[in-house]
Amino acid sequence: MDQVHEVFPLVVYQGKIDCHTELKEYTEDIKQYWFNGYENESPEYSGRILFHAKPEYEIFFDDLKRCVDKYFDKLSVDYTKLSYFVSKCWVGYHNKDIPQLNPHYHNESNISFVYYLKSSDLSDKFCVSQSSNINENTGGLFETSQQRNTIRGYNKYNCNFYTITPHEGSVLLFPSGVYHHTLEGKNRDERIVIAGDIKVTLRPEYINHHQGCTHPTQWLEL
Repeated sequence: MDQVHEVFPLVVYQGKIDCHTELKEYTEDIKQYWFNGYENESPEYSGRILFHAKPEYEIFFDDLKRCVDKYFDKLSVDYTKLSYFVSKCWVGYHNKDIPQLNPHYHNESNISFVYYLKSSDLSDKFCVSQSSNINENTGGLFETSQQRNTIRGYNKYNCNFYTITPHEGSVLLFPSGVYHHTLEGKNRDERIVIAGDIKVTLRPEYINHHQGCTHPTQWLEL
């Protein structure tokens, strides 16, 4: 019997932020954390990366933790042994005058997240991508240009990127080392996201585990 073994799949978790309705009431306040002093500059490059230090939005991070628990549960990981630390968090603002995000990754964290505070199903799409496809065992095999068209269409086995339509109130969680970007949607109206990076360690009581990063309380700063 023919069978395809799908090995090493990438997991991008899409969950729901329960306090979304409450956060929507603070949309204009949250939007102020977007740095627009320089046109098209991201808060990541302007130092405005400490949104998580705002105590008034603690309710969001409580919901985010529950989503991270569910993410690890999908991976069959005992998340009760883990601690999560938001190392960076910023507000992203996009409209028709602001270019798409180019492919990039975050190499200083373990998990990254994007929460869609204001968006529509016609807004820009979220994409994860790879520079090459391990299934493309012959050069140019998966190209679809007129000169070199050897495939009938794209599917999950032969594509180099995957597109997700984010819904307002949803959050995406994915490995920080994965390339990701946005793809222009049909509607480029105002879109507001809260994005950030998470570091994952063992809880302090699991010091005897051979694998995993120890808790920051057990580190020594030199």
